[in-house]
Amino acid sequence: MNFELITKKNNALTDGTIPQRKVIANKLLNVINYYYEKQGSSFKIAINELLETMNMTVNSGKSKEMLADGISMLQQPIQLRNFQYKGRGIKWISAPFLSKATIFTDDKLYVHIELTDEILEGLKQKQHFTPIDIKISNQFKTKYGIVLWEMYLRYKNQRRQGGGDYVTYQEKTLDELNQKFATNYKKPSEMKRCINRGLNEIKKITGKTILVNYEKDIKKFHFFWEIEEKSYKNDFKLFKKYMIENHKNEYLTNVTFESGVGKVTCKIVIDEFGYLADASNNIGITNQVANEIWKYLFKHQNELSCFKYKQDTLF
Repeated sequence: MNFELITKKNNALTDGTIPQRKVIANKLLNVINYYYEKQGSSFKIAINELLETMNMTVNSGKSKEMLADGISMLQQPIQLRNFQYKGRGIKWISAPFLSKATIFTDDKLYVHIELTDEILEGLKQKQHFTPIDIKISNQFKTKYGIVLWEMYLRYKNQRRQGGGDYVTYQEKTLDELNQKFATNYKKPSEMKRCINRGLNEIKKITGKTILVNYEKDIKKFHFFWEIEEKSYKNDFKLFKKYMIENHKNEYLTNVTFESGVGKVTCKIVIDEFGYLADASNNIGITNQVANEIWKYLFKHQNELSCFKYKQDTLF
């Protein structure tokens, strides 16, 4: 069973720009943010594990060169305004998200990551996030695709005046997109070719259709797409609530994962109290594992047995 890798990326990072942007910088930022959420602002990680999480070839000189390149880009400063740090107000700060990355000679298989405390505190106080699926982000090959995809995730269900109930949109000027992509195009037609390249990649990887027009009267690119219907099928919290209310004591699926005793296969059900349980009684399911299984069930809901045929209860 491969669990999802989801990171809650602060919108200040999602909206920010990276000088000399390359797709590796976006991927690395998402992965570092994921490990920061798990381990804090200072941690060490095996270089090969970091590359593997980014879906890159391990034990590869080229991969390590790209990783070093991405680290350098993330050490460019970002700007935050108006927050508190250790009891003192900060009006404005310019500092890198990634403060330091070190490989020691006596620990050369690992990289030690340190993030900037003031920036982290400022981001925490902003408290607005965009969930990013790292496994999806890792599939992008162009900076245009990954940047536009994260823009879509940031605004995908935000209601806009004139958009109606089913469509929303986001507008960007040529200068704003040049900043986002680290390009220097002078003509909208030149930028449009890059945008189309990114939108085609999004369609291929995710199946999502995003359309774009250049509005000459306001001199802005107009991106628009369908709002996702908020139902249990595409909202995690609603899915979990729906399953507990409607599918207790029904076999859902088998999952296999590593435990303290090795690989274990569980026959997953929701018990009468609303908790995930193993009907084959192989192993108890901890809260941490249960959270990961819920994410798996949500992602693979169309494959669950309870949606394929009616069945007798197991308890």
